[in-house]
Amino acid sequence: MDVQQMTLNDYIAVLKRRKWSLLVPTIVVFVVAVIIAVVLPPVYKSTAKILIEEQEIPDDFVMSSVTGYAEQRLQSINQKIKGHSNLVYIIDRFNLYPDYDRQNTREAEQIVQKMSNAIILEYINAEITDQRTGRSTSVTIAFTLSYEGEEPGTTQQVTNMLTSLFLEEN
Repeated sequence: MDVQQMTLNDYIAVLKRRKWSLLVPTIVVFVVAVIIAVVLPPVYKSTAKILIEEQEIPDDFVMSSVTGYAEQRLQSINQKIKGHSNLVYIIDRFNLYPDYDRQNTREAEQIVQKMSNAIILEYINAEITDQRTGRSTSVTIAFTLSYEGEEPGTTQQVTNMLTSLFLEEN
């Protein structure tokens, strides 16, 4: 069996024969992408990064009132911040969803759930060596708190308020 090498002219001939089967899908994908970009509302994301520091006063003088691991504490605070009353307060204060009917409890619950889903808490971990055991462990040293919204200024203000609530709660 003899295998022939294709030349540049052979490739050009293939492209000419198949130009519509290449061109039509490319145009369709481009048009759909443009329509989606125009129709969907813009989404802005504001993020705050918060460093977790240890107690600076020695344990000999003052016993720490914070017990448990940082992730557990952050998760607990996150649940408090994402409580129904806090989210309704934030929604009302910044008029986040002006079209929703406050009297309709079902719609209000959906809006609160939408707000809760727009708040993102991510942990930043680092590998350290435990001084007591000598083992390498992963610990949370910081976290990021993000909020996604449709207005850039409001999104930043909501993130600032959420960050303040986190710091106040801790």
